[in-house]
Amino acid sequence: MKIVAVCSFGVGSSVIAKMNIENILESEKRDDFSVETIDVGSIRSVEADLYVTTNELAEDFPEDLKTKTLVLNNFVNQEEIKAALDERLKEMGY
Repeated sequence: MKIVAVCSFGVGSSVIAKMNIENILESEKRDDFSVETIDVGSIRSVEADLYVTTNELAEDFPEDLKTKTLVLNNFVNQEEIKAALDERLKEMGY
């Protein structure tokens, strides 16, 4: 499964989200996932199973990708990320 963390420029908060998501997946022994980062303007150039972003950017997402998007309030709070990510992955059958 491919997860893409999305922020304004693809090199700041999305990198923090990527590291936190990878830590969560590693602690859950989920090694069949990959996590990448991208800026919101390039979102169409990367195919993913799940896009992760913040409330501020979610409204800028293409409509057809919104169903594949997990919106977080914060890219730093690992407990929040874990709860939201686990719930979404369960919904997706992972």
